[in-house]
Amino acid sequence: MMKTQRIVISVLLVAVMAHLMIMTEPTEAFTCLDVAPNLAACISYLSGIDSRPSQICCGGVTRVRGMCVTTGDRRLACNCIKGVATRISVIKESAVASLPIACNQPLPFPISTSFDCDSIP
Repeated sequence: MMKTQRIVISVLLVAVMAHLMIMTEPTEAFTCLDVAPNLAACISYLSGIDSRPSQICCGGVTRVRGMCVTTGDRRLACNCIKGVATRISVIKESAVASLPIACNQPLPFPISTSFDCDSIP
């Protein structure tokens, strides 16, 4: 059942990211579809299946952190992650918020479904 659950979560993640990509500005250096593959390996941690993120997951967090060069980049990445966290019910907000610290890769913005990503400087 865990494998089936992971497949369902992965499909939902891709669907949400495709929807979010349509909403992004074409002038950005990346889209939500660029963020999604980097965080796909984190699904088992974010949904509470695993108690710690995998090395592959943390590598993805590192890559997302590297994408966040400009204010627009940081806001876009924040909105992409927030969008997934709010649309997929099995993802635990506490795990989303703790992911960067658990990977020792703090992001330049907090991750929370209630955080206003447009306030990022």
